[in-house]
Amino acid sequence: MRPSLAACLLSTFALAASAAHAEMAVGGFAPQIAFFGASAQGGDAPLAQIAGADTQMVEPAFGVYEPNEQLLYVSDFNGRALRVYPAFARGNVAPLRVLNPPQFGQTRASAPVYAHDEIGIIVSNCCIATYPLHASGSDTFAIRTINWGGLSGSATDLNNPLSLRYLPASDEYVVSEYDRLVFHARTAGAYDAPTRRITGPAVANCISVAHDPAAHRLFVLCQAPWDGSSATTRVRIGVFADDASGEAMPLYTIAGDATGLDLPPGYYVTGIGHDPYVHRLMVASSSNSGNPAQNRVVVFADGANGNATPVQQLSGTTLSSGWLGTPFAVPLDAIFANGFDG
Repeated sequence: MRPSLAACLLSTFALAASAAHAEMAVGGFAPQIAFFGASAQGGDAPLAQIAGADTQMVEPAFGVYEPNEQLLYVSDFNGRALRVYPAFARGNVAPLRVLNPPQFGQTRASAPVYAHDEIGIIVSNCCIATYPLHASGSDTFAIRTINWGGLSGSATDLNNPLSLRYLPASDEYVVSEYDRLVFHARTAGAYDAPTRRITGPAVANCISVAHDPAAHRLFVLCQAPWDGSSATTRVRIGVFADDASGEAMPLYTIAGDATGLDLPPGYYVTGIGHDPYVHRLMVASSSNSGNPAQNRVVVFADGANGNATPVQQLSGTTLSSGWLGTPFAVPLDAIFANGFDG
């Protein structure tokens, strides 16, 4: 059941009395989520963490803030679970609930859909399963599942989806594959074809997608394969209208030497997030060596274009003691947090 407006307001004002909260959160393949303010740079320490045995975290590689209920939905990759936490709780905090049916496997990104009391989740590294938003436990069945495209007779075009977002204006899910973006109706059946795709060289080698529902923009993070001789691998963010389809060209691209996006061989980008509260894009990267000193997050204004200079560059072990996951946004304080839909 959704909380009443009065309950939401009481919760908002109670939380607002506490200290200010960070805008950027990042987890990954270590049992912790770190929170940083908008002015953090370099190796600055996080303002706070969610960490400790009570959290039950194993590898919280993807998180998302749900503003209507002020909750964090955290995909725990090798914990094979979706864990839900109070958005402004910090420290050794236990999850409010845990969803961990066997179907999950190594769960990737999730997308809460508050308006329909549902949540979409990438399960078994292949499929999009939708569950009740407030489901918990290991014996909960999916409401519906869009299956792997390799199944006989399946036209879903899902192969190895890496990230997932929900588009409220069109009631669609979008996932990033390595060579395309694939869109499905939220209510699609097990073997339904996509509603559309974005294909072509502009989305080749795409790793992750973020969405700005207010501006109707998709931010597609791509990293070109290393050519075996150059000193860098090229990384770019292609910006598309969120109703684009086919072999679309980006509206514009963020790329170039000044961006700090390009990486040495052996380093890779792990995900992109959008912050609607301070209007920023956040890109995380790690190295194949697994050395957390080589972790990095580069942050841009969400209107950045071309060879733009980052507004923040964070690096090192303060981000995580393991490989990084996808950064995500948490508002500055609870008084700004209630009722943002998107």
